[in-house]
Amino acid sequence: MRILIVEDEVKIRTGLSRLISAYTAHKVVGEAKNGQEGLELIHALCPDVVISDIRMPVMDGLEMLSEIRRYGMKCHFIILSGYSEFEYAQKALRWGADDYLLKPLAPEDVTSLLDKIQTLVDEEERQRTESTEGILRDILLGARTASQKDYEKLEQEGTFEPGKPYFLAAGYIGDAGSGYAAGMREQWERFREMNPEYTVFCVSVENTREMFCMIQGDVCQEELCAKLQRRLYHNLSAEDMPVWAVKELGTLQELKEAGETLRGWYLYGMLLGYRSIITAGEIEKLEEEPYQYPFHLESSIQAAICRDPARELERCAGEFMDYVRNMKCSPRQIRKTYIKMEAFAEHVCSEVNQEAYGQLQSKEIEKMITEAVTIGRMEKAFRKMVQIILDSKDKREDIRNYTIRRAISYIREHYQENISLELLADRLEITPEYLSTLFNKEMGINFSIFLKRFRISHAKRLLKGTDKKIYEIAGEVGYNDPKYFNRVFKEEVGVSPGDYRQMV
Repeated sequence: MRILIVEDEVKIRTGLSRLISAYTAHKVVGEAKNGQEGLELIHALCPDVVISDIRMPVMDGLEMLSEIRRYGMKCHFIILSGYSEFEYAQKALRWGADDYLLKPLAPEDVTSLLDKIQTLVDEEERQRTESTEGILRDILLGARTASQKDYEKLEQEGTFEPGKPYFLAAGYIGDAGSGYAAGMREQWERFREMNPEYTVFCVSVENTREMFCMIQGDVCQEELCAKLQRRLYHNLSAEDMPVWAVKELGTLQELKEAGETLRGWYLYGMLLGYRSIITAGEIEKLEEEPYQYPFHLESSIQAAICRDPARELERCAGEFMDYVRNMKCSPRQIRKTYIKMEAFAEHVCSEVNQEAYGQLQSKEIEKMITEAVTIGRMEKAFRKMVQIILDSKDKREDIRNYTIRRAISYIREHYQENISLELLADRLEITPEYLSTLFNKEMGINFSIFLKRFRISHAKRLLKGTDKKIYEIAGEVGYNDPKYFNRVFKEEVGVSPGDYRQMV
């Protein structure tokens, strides 16, 4: 099972996550520190089980449970409770929680309850697979090879009439607010009530954040889309980006192929916008322009990563996102542009900012962009990348010794000058021997090696981020002799400054 933990105390949250990983085969897919974050992650991750504390800041566990039920989110719910809060746990059970766990947590209690929930999940999956809704979902997602018996069951229980045309509407709702899915279920129900001459059958696919609706009736596609337009894009905020596409089918046997086609059309929201229904006709009207990757923006972003001012990187990222928004080429090439620029930024960080590079790798920013359906999702991932880089720039070494913090601060401000251990010790009013001992103890390397690496790090930034001549860069990082700078740089990096600058 996929489990989300919502708990404001870090020790309990991480401890429970480790317990589940150590004693069960279940996967913790996310952690949140309050109910508001929990709701956002439930919407994004669609977990099978939510394990939540009761008392939390911003939004408590009971409020979150109420919102989950109000929005119709499908997940099992387990309350974490202390003995003093047992009355709240009982209230949660009345509100629809499956069970509770008492703190302090014992491994056998956690594993026993999760086994119980797993049995419920397995039975729900069995029933879902055998239901008409499950058949339709599995066909659309390619999870089963449909038989003639399956199609007959769809026709019978969905009250479809063989021979009449069908319409399949597919919607990606992952980039709309958490209440949008619940609102859409209501909108489809109203559409069914107001158009009794149509047969309407809907299914939701929580893990991919999609909705599918089969419609049959004596109506042309243009008329149907006009009726659906008012409902599918009802009551949206400026940030919401749902995507809906419609295709006509001749028979139910075309379902799987039609579903695959419609899911491929989601990307056209980048060109057609997120307030219109995508059809084959709308796609055919598009006049795609030749693809042109913004190589000129690569150099700007590289230079911004290699320099210190945060505003510069944010400005360059904004310029890139504006450029992509105005592209009129294939939507897959638009996504390819984001993937390529993110990979380029990662490469630059691997050369000049290892901390940011490690963070970008662990957060799987490239994967987020690759799996993005809307332009908004790509921009969100790209902004996250920028923030990771900026955060790593703002961080300073976790140095506890006050004297060494002062020493590092002085080096940061005066590394271009002729600094020596003796000069720095004199500034700090201690002996060179004591400073050397402190430096080795706190930093794990001696003073001269730290200074050399600090200067070379800045030299790498200047080589990648500016067009300055190598002798100018040597002087800027404290080396008055360019030949000596070349030798030190090659010893530290493995290549000469000139070769390093040419490396992509």
